[in-house]
Amino acid sequence: MKTVFRFVLLVIVTTIAFLVISSVLPYSEGFKAATRNGNPFALVYVLITIGWICLAITFIVKHSRWKASRLIPALMFSLFFVYSFMAQIETFFFSSAFHILTKTDIFLIMIANGVIIFAGVPLAVKLFGKERRAEIEKRDKNLPAFSFSELMIKLSLIGVSYMIIYFVFGYYVAWQVKDLRIFYSGHPEDNGFISTLANNFHQNPVIYPFQFVRGVLFGLFVLPLAGMFKERHGVLLISLILVFLSLGISLIIPNFLFPDTVRWAHFAEMISSMFVFAIIVWFVYEKLEFNEPNKLRPT
Repeated sequence: MKTVFRFVLLVIVTTIAFLVISSVLPYSEGFKAATRNGNPFALVYVLITIGWICLAITFIVKHSRWKASRLIPALMFSLFFVYSFMAQIETFFFSSAFHILTKTDIFLIMIANGVIIFAGVPLAVKLFGKERRAEIEKRDKNLPAFSFSELMIKLSLIGVSYMIIYFVFGYYVAWQVKDLRIFYSGHPEDNGFISTLANNFHQNPVIYPFQFVRGVLFGLFVLPLAGMFKERHGVLLISLILVFLSLGISLIIPNFLFPDTVRWAHFAEMISSMFVFAIIVWFVYEKLEFNEPNKLRPT
């Protein structure tokens, strides 16, 4: 019961911090006008989203064996860059499609979302500190013992995997929704997977290396979690799933950028793709190792 009360307190405090900071940030007038007449149930969706992030924070904090002085910056780093930074660099990449958003608006959205992390992580460590003390004595002290070359190969594998997942799930989940095809292309026709890839390459070829780099960054940003839960395979897998799925969960919040059918299509795409991606990242970090120079095989 105490755990539930502490968790509810964590959600309430982080939500208040998010709402207060969001209300004072200097968004553009166009952004303010577009959000002024939003969905009356938006706060409920905000609570659900922040609740999910707090669930990820709480799970990691309660299972970590690191002292607070190491845990707090490591967890802030992973969550901020996965949840806040990575989402907004994609928004920035496609900013030409969202004329109402200025570049400053995108930066401020990233900061507002980051407040959830910066407020939630230290508070969670404080609230669940007593439950962590026995485990802290058994803490792991080191990050995964990857050589530089091994880490580069692992990150490259993660980058390629993400790029493939991005386009496969983008087509076979999101692109199957007629309203989404009309929203992005202006017509309802589906010309097939290969044709869509070719069209992407013709219109915006940089999207391929961009998504590869995003995958590499995802892998880099969760590296502290791989160190924190080294050889604790189940805990690491659940942590990665909770963290990566936060990107999809945030799409339940109604916004002026997407019609509801398009938003829910992206929600289904993100939840399914990031779940698979979390498993792949876990496998690459936990199950692949060098047994001979320049050779990788599953353990």
